[in-house]
Amino acid sequence: MTKIMKTEIIPYFGFDKIKLGLTLEQVELLLGNASERNKETYPDNSFDIILKYHSLGVDLTFSTDDNFRLGTITFYSKDFLLKGKRLIGLKEIEFVMKSNLIFSDIELDDELKELNYKDYASNSNGISFWINNGIVESISIFPNYKEDDETPIWPN
Repeated sequence: MTKIMKTEIIPYFGFDKIKLGLTLEQVELLLGNASERNKETYPDNSFDIILKYHSLGVDLTFSTDDNFRLGTITFYSKDFLLKGKRLIGLKEIEFVMKSNLIFSDIELDDELKELNYKDYASNSNGISFWINNGIVESISIFPNYKEDDETPIWPN
């Protein structure tokens, strides 16, 4: 796609015209065909379809759990900003300092020491930050959920 897109990540929403809750067909109308289309199947027979747009630096995940509406957006490109800050590509120490200024609830959510991965999260913003070998590799956003923690609240 040669079309210029807005690269501000908006928690609980998405970016530019791509918003959580869109159908796979709606996304393909807006972005065209993905560079890659993958399917991940789980033991309970649920599955995800992941559209990878390499030129944009995003993965878009549609899950059986969400009736195949866009439930996760993962950003890999350093072009994407969050609250006006460039976080992808930062060293972990810089990320922690900057993210603490942006979010009051940033915390280490998971650590896989043997693989040198860490996952930080801001649960009040539906955001996850994946650290690989000490560098912010990606940012993922999720929808807000109703009190049952299972029913997504899709943006308008």
